[in-house]
Amino acid sequence: MANVLKRATGQATIAGATIYTVPAGAIVTIVGCRAANADPLTHHWITFAINGALISGAETPLPTGSALDIMSGSKIVATDGDVITALSDTDSDIEVYISYLEQT
Repeated sequence: MANVLKRATGQATIAGATIYTVPAGAIVTIVGCRAANADPLTHHWITFAINGALISGAETPLPTGSALDIMSGSKIVATDGDVITALSDTDSDIEVYISYLEQT
């Protein structure tokens, strides 16, 4: 079984952007999940989910120019076909970065 550290990036959207989908036959341990508000003028919010189940607070505040790591030392396991999404109140200002260990 191969263990590889990887990352996925993207932007949160109003409709919910797919940031990462666990490949067939893989198990993933999410070790970091960060969102950054690139908007210098407006506060926004962020929500992370796996298959629609929240892994962060709903509409977690993300102040102007700030970043938030929702993991705080914890880990989340995702399996074959799980979809990680990022939702926000904007389509262009919230940058997302996920670090994970993929086992295949």
